Amino acid sequence: MLEKGVWAEVIVGKERLRLFSEETPGGVQASVYNVNEKTWIAPSESVDDIDEGKDRAERYATAYLRRVAGTELPLLNWKKSRSV
Repeated sequence: MLEKGVWAEVIVGKERLRLFSEETPGGVQASVYNVNEKTWIAPSESVDDIDEGKDRAERYATAYLRRVAGTELPLLNWKKSRSV
C-alpha cells in the first residue's frame, strides 16, 4: 500500500509516460511507466528519499525520450500521489 509520494505525467508527441517517486512499506521507490505500451521503462527501484526518486525517474524518462523521440523531457508538474 502506498504511504506517500508524487507522480508526474509527460506527453510528448506520441509518447505518454508516468513518473513515480513513492514511499511504500518496502521503502522509497522510483519508477517510469509507458502508458501507451503498458510497460515499465524503469520498474520500481529503491532510492533514499522522494527527491532522489524524482531525480532518478526524470533521468530515466529523459534518456528514453532522447532515444525514441529525439526530444527532451519538458518541465514536470509533480503531484501528490492519489491526486488527479
